[in-house]
Amino acid sequence: MAGHLADAHRQNACTVRRWRVAALVLSLPTVLVAGAIAATEMAVTVDDLPAHGPLPRGATRLAIATQMIHALRQHAVPDVYGFANGEPLRSTPELDRVLRAWRRAGFPLGNHTFSHADLTRVSTTDYVVDIERNQELLARLLPPGSPKYFRYPYLHEGDTREKREAIRQWLAARGYTIAQVTVTVEDDWAWNDVYARCVGLGHTAAIARLKALFLETAMSRLAAFEELSVRLFERPIKHIFVAHISAFEALMLGDLLAAYRAAGTRFISLQEAVQDSAYTIDPGLVERAGRTFLVQVAQARHVPIPDAFSRSPEELATLCR
Repeated sequence: MAGHLADAHRQNACTVRRWRVAALVLSLPTVLVAGAIAATEMAVTVDDLPAHGPLPRGATRLAIATQMIHALRQHAVPDVYGFANGEPLRSTPELDRVLRAWRRAGFPLGNHTFSHADLTRVSTTDYVVDIERNQELLARLLPPGSPKYFRYPYLHEGDTREKREAIRQWLAARGYTIAQVTVTVEDDWAWNDVYARCVGLGHTAAIARLKALFLETAMSRLAAFEELSVRLFERPIKHIFVAHISAFEALMLGDLLAAYRAAGTRFISLQEAVQDSAYTIDPGLVERAGRTFLVQVAQARHVPIPDAFSRSPEELATLCR
């Protein structure tokens, strides 16, 4: 028991060091911090292709995708899965160019349901139909026999035990791997809303503050997710990070990846991440809310959750109002 406590103390100390290093990433040469800290392993994924959130003035969906692709290539992030919804193509067929640009970049696509369906609001039958409809779209864009990955919209896995188990069994029977999420920035959709407002007002100082807040929040939450991983598994697991294909996250992705790398992160593929034995666990939570994977496991095991998860920057609600 004493050995476990010592290990946990060392892991928590490492997490604090990572946050301190990342906070200096914009002012210290990367060479000073590279290799100084044991690497966090993290797969990067992007949700809601081809479109997410409001468009700021002057932005286009294809430009947002192109900016994200550039950042991912610049940081050599491998095999970044874009989890797509086909429904936006019905009203805006030209959004097909976003999906094709993603594929030309060499990145694969995963299934996020056709209509971004919420499993708490639809029947199991309708949910399955929505997944199948989306898979027809993906099949036209992917090589035959491509691995099939699925992510629940809103991270909602079922508000009844029957729904939860039925969908999991259906996915497993058809060869899908569930792509969980272990690292995210709190309410990342809200950041994009604020950014769009600030762009509309031409408020460059507020945008600069928003960018700084985002990086601070992202690194604080990474430290908290690592701490929770150690609490649950007595080791850092292979993490899965999710971004959304929004204007603000496209703007920030390069800086965020640089901060993660400076803090000791090694980027891996989703295929490698899901091999971690942690993902064989089904927390079995039945609830209306969506939770990241580690939080689900913690709640199922009654393990305390780090305080950072209950804090969000108060400034976010006041910027550009």
